[in-house]
Amino acid sequence: MRREFFEIPARERRPGRFSILVFGGSQGAHAINEAMIAALPFLKNLKDELRLTHQTGEADFAKVNARYAESIWREHATVRKYIDNMVEAFAEVDLVICRAGATTTAELNRRRQGVGNDSFPLAADDHQRKNAEALEAAGAGKMILQQDLSGERLAQEITTLVHEPEKISTMEQAARKLARGDAAAAVVEMVEKLVGNDK
Repeated sequence: MRREFFEIPARERRPGRFSILVFGGSQGAHAINEAMIAALPFLKNLKDELRLTHQTGEADFAKVNARYAESIWREHATVRKYIDNMVEAFAEVDLVICRAGATTTAELNRRRQGVGNDSFPLAADDHQRKNAEALEAAGAGKMILQQDLSGERLAQEITTLVHEPEKISTMEQAARKLARGDAAAAVVEMVEKLVGNDK
């Protein structure tokens, strides 16, 4: 994991200003895109305090962008196909909604939690679900199984966290405890021990 993720400062949350990043990896995540679009009407009472950044991937960009543009959210949301600088994107938001892939989970552990769709159902060995379950068990995130992911459910989770931001701070602290800044060095040490034992 890039060292910059360990250098993101804690975010000071201000009443009435709440930022959310929605993303599904470089290709986007269709289930998350669909759920977020469906959640918008349920979030209308939060329009004046929410700011949304939604990274869709190439395939869903036109549809998602159009839905925001034709809604009350057009002045309160930024829709992008791809985000080049994820360190900067994480630093600018209060909440991340994403899948629980290995790299994303590691990055979030250092920065903040996600309201997580556990996953890509065909992920190897169901690892995304396991990642999301581990974050939730540690108090570092909130998991929503893909079969339970709907616009209404997602809106409920977002609304709760907007009204109770202290829950985000608690999850963020828990996530930071899971982070391993020395992971690369630890792997090298393990490899060296294994190689040494083979001699």
